[in-house]
Amino acid sequence: FFMWLLVAILAGVCQPVQGGDNSQLRAKVNSPFLSGSISNFIGAIIMLTVGLLVQKEPLTFPKFEWNQWWIWTGGILSFMIVIATIIIPGKISYTTFFGAFITGQLIMATVIDAFGLFGGEPVPLDFKRAIGILLLIVGVLLVKK
Repeated sequence: FFMWLLVAILAGVCQPVQGGDNSQLRAKVNSPFLSGSISNFIGAIIMLTVGLLVQKEPLTFPKFEWNQWWIWTGGILSFMIVIATIIIPGKISYTTFFGAFITGQLIMATVIDAFGLFGGEPVPLDFKRAIGILLLIVGVLLVKK
């Protein structure tokens, strides 16, 4: 459990750095869309390379099925996340942006848990979890620029 928690924290540390890197790249290429594309392209190459090196079974490309159209929306969501991390922190501060970003993540994660979406076991929203989300919202208000 603690190893996964540390990896999650490390991934969380990477997110604002990635936004800052992409923002600096944006200044060089004069486009948030090109800098985000470069970032995602490099990430895709690394992801595919690591997958080919570490995965024991051969990689397969699934066929498109209309009854599960939503499994293909990850790229759209990645676009929204990357473009937001490139543009918004410079306008409202990194602390405010990532406070709001994390709050949004926790709200959506709570909905996913409550309904057991994506194959997870349902975890109901209780008073303690609701207070935690409210405290995050208060935290964003306290750290805003």
